[in-house]
Amino acid sequence: MTTLVSGDLQYQKKTELAWDAARQYCQMNHIDMVTWNIVDPNLLTTWLQEEGYTNVWIGLHEDPEQESVWRWINVKTGEGLTGDDVSQSKNWVPGQQFDDSCCNYNIPTKKWYSTVCSYLLPFNCYEDNLLLVTETKTWEDALNHCRKMTNATHKYDLLSVSYSSNFSYVRDRIYRATTEEVWIGLRFLGGEWWWSDGETLDHQEMLPDCPSQWQHCGTVSKYNTTNWISRDCSERRNFICSYKEVT
Repeated sequence: MTTLVSGDLQYQKKTELAWDAARQYCQMNHIDMVTWNIVDPNLLTTWLQEEGYTNVWIGLHEDPEQESVWRWINVKTGEGLTGDDVSQSKNWVPGQQFDDSCCNYNIPTKKWYSTVCSYLLPFNCYEDNLLLVTETKTWEDALNHCRKMTNATHKYDLLSVSYSSNFSYVRDRIYRATTEEVWIGLRFLGGEWWWSDGETLDHQEMLPDCPSQWQHCGTVSKYNTTNWISRDCSERRNFICSYKEVT
């Protein structure tokens, strides 16, 4: 099953920029700057050590509306902040200047340091293995659309999600969808819910065990906190594909 973990992320070595310019570059060319709520920090740290980094910008900055409150950047809006205040974390080291409102990661100490945003530092962007398609199709047509994109190097399918904790990230990634809900690779067959990659759903009780005749396909909503929603497979919606390298 597709999992949104650091193995699916690509860390990009970049030149030195100020924090705002670094983030703009990441948003234009990738998904966004790396954050601890997206990547595996241990794997990221190992990679940065191997590449010879000492300090890099990360997607953590001071909330402009709450002084001394620090939050991770929000991939959904591209502008806002998300998550709890991290300034009480053992990784946090406050700065000494009034305008220390951006954060860099010191690899040797594994600490987050508040820093003046205009400093020039290297930075890292991340990619994921998801592709939102804003065409509206039935579930079957969406499945076929994803699979037809398979090529010599990558295999595509409707998104299958291993862990419910990944749905908050998926929900953020589909914010540009033109339909409120998007198809994912969830289908009711033979009395069970299955993912399109052939795996059964771990938490069958989270969906109806006897859905109505037509509501045999699954969606995820941009707004509803319910992880999965059963819908009529013939309805037309945007959808989200995932891909993995062919070995």
